[in-house]
Amino acid sequence: MAVSVPAAHAAGTTLVLDTQETYTLPTEGEGPNLGLGITASGGDAHDVSVVVDASSLAGKATMVVTGDCASTGALKVRCDVGPLSGKESIDPFLLKPTAAAEAGDTGAITYTATASDAPTVTGKTDVLVGGPKLDSRPYPALKDIAPGAVFERTPAFANTGKAPADKGVMLLVQDSDGVSLARDHSNCHYSGRPSTGAWCRFDTPVAPGAAYETDAPLRYSATKDTMYGYNSYVVWPVGGTAPDSFDPADFPETGTGSQLGLKAVASGSGFTGSGYGTFATTQHADYQALGDTVEGKVGETVSITVGVRNNGPGRMGFQWMDADNSGTFVVTPPAGTTITGAPGPGEQGDPGPLWNCTPRKAGAKSYTCAIGSTDFRPGDSVTQEFTVRIDRVVPGAQGSVKAVENPDYPNRDEDTANDTTAIGVKATGSATPSPSPSASASASATATASPSGSGAGTGSGGTVTGGGLAATGADGVLLRAGTAALLVAGGALVFLTARRTRSQSGR
Repeated sequence: MAVSVPAAHAAGTTLVLDTQETYTLPTEGEGPNLGLGITASGGDAHDVSVVVDASSLAGKATMVVTGDCASTGALKVRCDVGPLSGKESIDPFLLKPTAAAEAGDTGAITYTATASDAPTVTGKTDVLVGGPKLDSRPYPALKDIAPGAVFERTPAFANTGKAPADKGVMLLVQDSDGVSLARDHSNCHYSGRPSTGAWCRFDTPVAPGAAYETDAPLRYSATKDTMYGYNSYVVWPVGGTAPDSFDPADFPETGTGSQLGLKAVASGSGFTGSGYGTFATTQHADYQALGDTVEGKVGETVSITVGVRNNGPGRMGFQWMDADNSGTFVVTPPAGTTITGAPGPGEQGDPGPLWNCTPRKAGAKSYTCAIGSTDFRPGDSVTQEFTVRIDRVVPGAQGSVKAVENPDYPNRDEDTANDTTAIGVKATGSATPSPSPSASASASATATASPSGSGAGTGSGGTVTGGGLAATGADGVLLRAGTAALLVAGGALVFLTARRTRSQSGR
């Protein structure tokens, strides 16, 4: 970023513009959002606005206004910031090339920032049409990494554009939780937290058609509870548009070893633009099924809560990967009972997350419920509450809860004895059958969310408790429904009313 400040002035508040050195406009498609930041230094500034002018690109580009800025003419916008304390990022526009734009065309974007109580400041970004295009090579998927072991990754990229990255390139490394990146290189800057990566600068010019990889691999170590994760990186030209997630202030530590360099490799077809790859360790997680007891009188409807607990030592931890859950649990009600809490799709209720079991109807022989957490830590549990009607007394009847792994992300359970547990029955009253299900008002199934500890969960499901965050999803809802039934008996019509309660519960 280029930093623009005003000339010498009296002590007081000043404005500082943070602008890109270069904006690369492709010859086809659209360019990235223009990066722009403004800071009030030495105090608060008021009535702050920034005029951005790209009119030097007339005939070569069109503008798509984004963010909070407003068009003031062809290729011009005004961004009204208002009062400013500290730094604010602005997302003014992106550019699209016209049919007349040719590789090698140039231009400039200029900035004028004003305030009612600070001097005016200006800045500039150079524009290049058809600049370098850096495509990354994907990481291979890694498996069978021992818990706590070190593994390696080697970033690589190719310039598939029509212009050189003549000032060099930037490398941003970002990874999932559960791995630590070794701080090996003095031209790299590392996060204060071990699992959020680093950035490195390379001054090697990259010509069109050239490809490079780092001259040494990046070294990672997986924590002992890690089962799954990913590593990723992105490369862009020095002075060009950085990723939205990049902030140099997030990487305060500098490596102490030798500099990381680049070495030339064959370009080939393996550079797809996505520097991403998953890994899996050999760690396992013991899933324990959680049962309950149906207790009451014949004819009553009561509640049970069942689910699965992660007894560790492994943590599933794949919340940013292509998985919806950490497995499932299958619930089979005891003989002589009927699960009545099977709300239909889209129904909502109080108090919590989405009904996460199928089928979505009352009276099924069994229900399959998602362990709706993709950050299922040791000590976490996922539960679902059901309402159950006691129809009759069946001596010795038992239902069951069975934990089932996600076949794509198995928990590799080494203790299968506790994967299944019983749902018991303590029923009193007549052993004769109760009236048919259609003659009883329906009850609802509910699920509640009770997060504890830290971590990140995704997806929807029942309660998650213990050492991690509840896996309820941002729009978790619970179904509570009544069913309207029309009964015809002895010439009399009886209508049962239905009620639906709606609420929204977040994480």
